[in-house]
Amino acid sequence: GPAAPDADASLPGQGQPCRAADSACAAGLTCIDYYGVAGARGPRFTSCEIRCKPACPKGQTCITIADGPGQVCRAP
Repeated sequence: GPAAPDADASLPGQGQPCRAADSACAAGLTCIDYYGVAGARGPRFTSCEIRCKPACPKGQTCITIADGPGQVCRAP
């Protein structure tokens, strides 16, 4: 049968674009899609992230990436 979702070590990590084929990310990350500075007229981007809500994991803080995925967790 199919492998477990986190069995593929080649999945993109935090802050990297989601896998193009299926928007997959490494375990614990969510694929967030967004538009950059050009807005909806520009290209759509994706990023594997941890959303700030309900809370960031230990060692990370909530930051806002204005021209990116918005409020996400990142290591300082």
